[in-house]
Amino acid sequence: MKLAARLKQFTLSTFLVTGLASLAYASSDAPNFILMYIDDLGWADTSVPMMDSESESRSDFYQTPHLEALAARGMRFSNAYAPAPTCTPSRKSIQFGKTPGRLQYTFVHDVLANKRKLTWVDEVSMADVLKDSGKGYVTAHFGKGMAARERMSEIGYDVTDEYDIGSNGNFHGDYVDIKSRKKLPADDPKRMRSLKKSSVNFVREYAGKKPFFMMISHYAVHVPHEASAELIEKYRNFPRGKYCKDEDYLPTDQISASRKNSHWRLQYAAMIDEIDQGLGALVAELEAAGDLDNTYIILTSDNGGGMRPNGPLAWGKAQLYEGGLRVPMVVAGPGVKENVQCDVPVVQWDFLATIHDLAGVSTPLPEDLDGGSLRGVFERGNAAEVERPVEGMVFHYPCYFAPPMSVIRLGDYKYMKHLLTGETQLFNLKNDYSEKFNLTREMPEKAAELDKVLSDYLVSIDAENVQDVYQARLEELDHFESQSREIFARESARLDPVADADEIAQLKKRLDDNLLRFEKNREEVAVYRTSSHWAGAPPRKK
Repeated sequence: MKLAARLKQFTLSTFLVTGLASLAYASSDAPNFILMYIDDLGWADTSVPMMDSESESRSDFYQTPHLEALAARGMRFSNAYAPAPTCTPSRKSIQFGKTPGRLQYTFVHDVLANKRKLTWVDEVSMADVLKDSGKGYVTAHFGKGMAARERMSEIGYDVTDEYDIGSNGNFHGDYVDIKSRKKLPADDPKRMRSLKKSSVNFVREYAGKKPFFMMISHYAVHVPHEASAELIEKYRNFPRGKYCKDEDYLPTDQISASRKNSHWRLQYAAMIDEIDQGLGALVAELEAAGDLDNTYIILTSDNGGGMRPNGPLAWGKAQLYEGGLRVPMVVAGPGVKENVQCDVPVVQWDFLATIHDLAGVSTPLPEDLDGGSLRGVFERGNAAEVERPVEGMVFHYPCYFAPPMSVIRLGDYKYMKHLLTGETQLFNLKNDYSEKFNLTREMPEKAAELDKVLSDYLVSIDAENVQDVYQARLEELDHFESQSREIFARESARLDPVADADEIAQLKKRLDDNLLRFEKNREEVAVYRTSSHWAGAPPRKK
């Protein structure tokens, strides 16, 4: 039996043996945990400076006063990393304390994982760890889930807001349900109001009564962007930000659809503001219950920002440069140093080991974790180091719709390797976090050292091969085409060729449109498979 299954069995048996006595709430050894996970929030997308020496590490326009207050009584991280530059692998990794590479799910819509029919219900999650503590923790997850196969209720969460088919994914941030595609009410954009209500009600029910772990996983600020009209107007009247353009200040009905979808800065600011209000409401509820000082609050993002620029960082979401991986992170709670910046590199697959340590869980951690506890960093800041079972932080990204590469951050250095060409880049992030100076030629020994550590790790986890990924994508497209042809044949066979000619023509058009789309998808694979570019879309052929 796998360790996760044994842990879950132990949890149940412990509960049955100890009964209600195990539910006694002792705040001294059972702190609460709140994890606010924002979707696509960039490193410099708050009014909190993530790096005091870098003026561009905070926004001059977006306002997050409640996050500022959290940072004043806690710690800001200048070198915090998401597990991946896109959402789904990050959302798995943060739950299970392992790299996306080890979990064999490395990018959104991982076609190779789908082909292999992988599942992760037997992995040990953050919720499992706390349920196993014997301290009576109640666990909750509200919002966007792992978006692939498992529901959060299947990996240890007692309370969730899952109600629709499958797990909560991007569409649940836009629609009432997947089947109807009915838009969410205008007063609940990206479900921000609903998430605020659910999380505050949960705290109201359990704070000061039972120890809890709650993850609030926002759909914002993912595209398509949505925000309340009132907050948009607030920012229309706010002093103009450095990156705002004249087009941002047009009347709402004159803003283009594309700008509203992804880059209307007034709307983006309004989304961030409403998320921050949710944080403020949680803190107020904890204070009212007298449980704030016993609660760790962590706010961070699932990948780099989709709205560029990301301060001084290169590129953004879906890329392996710092703009795609480095994220904002603020932590406050018992023993956390107050009002300080921490420069120690940390990554979200550290969170499981951290929670295990801070909650004083005696059951051993799984042996194949990649993360280490951040307790020492929380308590001593830059004077501490993170001890992990593996060397460095490895980001494996054999993606079929982006430049495929593997990356390792070890100490001050970041080493990047293109999986198609074998070309490499090396940066000293301590003094070049904008990644302007490739040191591979100047420091061949350092490059070789990091290449070996990276290669050894990828071999040890039997990492996904990018050529297998491309093949899985082509097989998936073949399957989609076969399905489309079968549907057309089935639907048209029940119709009369003469009486139903118009309906048959519509079915044929749908088929032709699908076949054209699949062929374009195949062409996309061919282009990426032969390209040597490092970021963004492949260069257009002249």
